[in-house]
Amino acid sequence: MDKQTATHKNTMKPTVQSIRESLALGPYFFSKDTLKFFGQTMRSFKVEWHDKGQGVIRLFAPIRSKGRIVGTTECFLDVSNPSNFKEV
Repeated sequence: MDKQTATHKNTMKPTVQSIRESLALGPYFFSKDTLKFFGQTMRSFKVEWHDKGQGVIRLFAPIRSKGRIVGTTECFLDVSNPSNFKEV
């Protein structure tokens, strides 16, 4: 295992709040108006590893309309560098 792979495997999964604070998805992704439009809250979002070896996480939340789930917000982020999250 090379040094870069070892670094990725030790990467901690970020919280939704840390992703929000990083602004990796832009200033409006987690804005009140955007969340309200899609029937979401910050608590709606979940984070899971998509590829831990490469440091890629999946951020997702259901989209609700009139109380029913009608879709999913989903994006993938490279979090291998904790000071610079990037959308993949």
